[in-house]
Amino acid sequence: MKVHHRSDSLTVYEAFSPDRVGLGAWRTMLEELWRYRELVRRLVIRGVAGQFRQSFLGYVWIALPPLAITVVFTLLRRAQVVNVPLEGYRMPYAVFALVGTTLWGLFAQVTTMATTSIANAGPLVTRIYFPREVVVLSSVGNALVNFGIRLVVVALTMLLIGFHPPLSALWALVWVVPLFAFALGLGFVFAPINTMMRDMSRILEFSFQFGMLLAPTVIATPQLVPGISRSQLALYWIHNLNPVSHFIQIIDRVIDGGPMVIDNGLAAATGIAFLVLGVGWRIFHVCEPLLAERL
Repeated sequence: MKVHHRSDSLTVYEAFSPDRVGLGAWRTMLEELWRYRELVRRLVIRGVAGQFRQSFLGYVWIALPPLAITVVFTLLRRAQVVNVPLEGYRMPYAVFALVGTTLWGLFAQVTTMATTSIANAGPLVTRIYFPREVVVLSSVGNALVNFGIRLVVVALTMLLIGFHPPLSALWALVWVVPLFAFALGLGFVFAPINTMMRDMSRILEFSFQFGMLLAPTVIATPQLVPGISRSQLALYWIHNLNPVSHFIQIIDRVIDGGPMVIDNGLAAATGIAFLVLGVGWRIFHVCEPLLAERL
């Protein structure tokens, strides 16, 4: 943000100065982010500490959603109420579902928290100037802490079930990065919209609840084999057109002990993820001076 100091000591911030909308904006964005890194850290710590203050179950609520969904679908599958084939995997279905719902939970939480962060921090945003990315990043920092807790639950579940992934399964964490980047980029785009239309958070909440079934979270992507039904073929294309699906699939494959094959779909999804992050951050940076006016 370009700053002018007048003779009467009044500081004026220009919303659309060249260092905000020009190519030099990238340098400004990175410099401001580095300058305020300590504020991000402090806000993350405050958010994590106060997340479940005065809550009896505390951090149990973090692990409960993916566990509950996994238990429900595992029981429904065992009772043959729903037909959920798991072809080509050696991992138990419970592990497959828990990994999928945990990854989808990260994607949904990061996007939602980033979207609502500016509106939730209204009093702070309207009174003090600092890069608004600080608010977004501190909120998604809480989502990363929640994800770390859920990863521990996933590991403990594997031990209890008796499934032992290979050491190479640690490479699965690499593919969490583009998944996180995609979610953060969407959050950067939706955050300014949410300051004008508060329905955005409810739209996202509904979309993520329904969208979980459009990714290989509790239902594996069908294999293209002769005689595949139309419904299975439709599900195959729905999964493959969803960038999130490719990250979940490669993570499942690596945890299962399979090869880490980077196919065209995964490469395209990764490119889309980082493109959305870059474009989303630039859009947010351009809109940043106007955010306080909308609160």
